Amino acid sequence: MSYCWRMICLAMVLWWSLTAAGAESARPLASTQSPHGNLDIPCATCHTVSDWTVIPSKIKFDHARIGFPLRGRHATVACRDCHADLKFADTPNKCQDCHADLHRRKNGAECELCHNTNGWQVSVHNINEHQDRFPLIGAHAVVDCYACHKVGTVGQFNRFGLSTECISCHTKDFEKATVPNHRALAFSTDCRECHLSMDSWSGAVFVPSTVRR
Repeated sequence: MSYCWRMICLAMVLWWSLTAAGAESARPLASTQSPHGNLDIPCATCHTVSDWTVIPSKIKFDHARIGFPLRGRHATVACRDCHADLKFADTPNKCQDCHADLHRRKNGAECELCHNTNGWQVSVHNINEHQDRFPLIGAHAVVDCYACHKVGTVGQFNRFGLSTECISCHTKDFEKATVPNHRALAFSTDCRECHLSMDSWSGAVFVPSTVRR
């Protein structure tokens, strides 16, 4: 009787083991598909091997591979500030995609013509756009941007919105000139007719034809 009981118990244990194994094999496997889309780097590059915890100091992805090297201030920006979702390939890479355009799109979309990744401060020597309408030569090369681009104006740095005529900025200089008196002698307001140098007001050459009739 005890032998039969042992056999019954053994059969029950075997049946339970087979049932548990079948249930385990029928359980759906955890998905291993990357939520980042088509990203050809090992998971361990950013995540721990025990779970999916991200270790910021461990991230070694080279952004230069995708044509967007992290230089200047971009190197210190948190990943989530640019990557709104986990599909990194869909992240926009144009300046205006992340930064508000204070120029109201009137200067075009190529921010790098005046700015760089070190900050928004502008050096007039880097403003190549001036070369097509108003080259910054002579004394103009050291003038502060805001001396011409007045704060509060519509499209403050809209390069097509400012006049390139001398008198548009130098009206007071024209009116204050007394040797000779430009206004009394009805001189032309086109300063370049007498002032051949952009370095200073001195050294002007008087041309009779510049007197307005």
